[in-house]
Amino acid sequence: MPPRKNTTTSRKNYDAYGNYDNYGWAGGTASRTCAAAGTFTCNSPRYKTVRNECQCRIGSYRNVYTQFTGAGMTTWSPTVANRWMRYANNGWQVFKFTNAEFSRHFGTEYANFSTTVARRQLAHKFGACVKDVTKGKGNCWLVATTRTPAARPFTNYDWC
Repeated sequence: MPPRKNTTTSRKNYDAYGNYDNYGWAGGTASRTCAAAGTFTCNSPRYKTVRNECQCRIGSYRNVYTQFTGAGMTTWSPTVANRWMRYANNGWQVFKFTNAEFSRHFGTEYANFSTTVARRQLAHKFGACVKDVTKGKGNCWLVATTRTPAARPFTNYDWC
C-alpha cells in the first residue's frame, strides 16, 4: 500500500489577491487548516491483534507469577523462576495446564514422562516453537512457545 499523502503540507495557500504563501499565512490571517485527529471506538476490530498480544503477555506473566507466590511450597528454584521470567520477557508465550488438562489434551502417557521427554514429544508433535516444558506448583504443567502452535489446545487457550 502506498504511503498516505499528507494533505496539510501540500495544500496551496493564497491570500485574497491570489498571491501564494508557502508558510501557511496569507495576508496576515491563518489560512492553513489542520485535519482533526482520527478517533476510533475501543472495540474496533483494528485493535484485535494488539488486544490479543496484551492478553497473551499478561497471561504468560500471570502463569509464571503463580508458580512462586501464595500459600504452599514450590519446586522452582530462583534460577528456574528467572529462566521462565526471561521467556515471558522475550515475548514467548507461557501456557499453564492442570495435570488433568495436560493429560486430556496431550495424552495420559505424559503424566509419567519427565519434563525433558515431554518437551521432546511436544516439540515433535507441534514443531520447533515448543521451547520448554516444566512441572509447576500444584501439579500443573507449563509450556513455553516462541509463537502459538497452529493446533489445539494452544489455538483455543483462554488467557483470562
